[in-house]
Amino acid sequence: METVIYQPEIAGNVGAIIRLSANTGIRVNFIKPFGFEFQENKIRRAGLDYHDLASVVIYDSWEEFIQINRSKNIACLSSKGADSYWDVNLNNFDFLIFGPESIGLPESVLSEFKTITIPMEDNSRSINLANAVSAVLFESLRQKFVK
Repeated sequence: METVIYQPEIAGNVGAIIRLSANTGIRVNFIKPFGFEFQENKIRRAGLDYHDLASVVIYDSWEEFIQINRSKNIACLSSKGADSYWDVNLNNFDFLIFGPESIGLPESVLSEFKTITIPMEDNSRSINLANAVSAVLFESLRQKFVK
C-alpha cells in the first residue's frame, strides 16, 4: 500500500508526510500542481533530515498518475466516505489517495474509486492532512502486523 497526495497546498504538511514515509517505510506519491515550491524551506524543516530515507514519487498531473496506475486497486480518503478506515482492510489497496487541504478530492476522482472516511464529530469538516495520513498509515501497519 502506498499513499498518494493529490495537489497538496501546504509545504509543512508535505514535509511531515515525507518524514512519516521515512519512518513507516510506506512510499508517498505526490501529484502536481503544488500550492508552493517543492524545495521550499518549510518542507525541509518539517521533514528534518528524513528526505533521503523516504521513498517519494512525483507525478506531473493526475492524468499521468492514472495512466500509469489505472489497473491498481485504489481508494480515496474523504469526509464524504461511507466506510470507516478501521473497518476496511487498507492493505488490500495499492494506493490510498488524500486530497488537498482546502477542498479535498474532486468529485471526478471520488466517483471513480471506493471512498473511505476517518470518523469525526458531526460538526467537524476535516482533519489536518498530515494528521489524517498519519492516522491511516498507522492503522494500515496495525492491520498488517497485529493478528
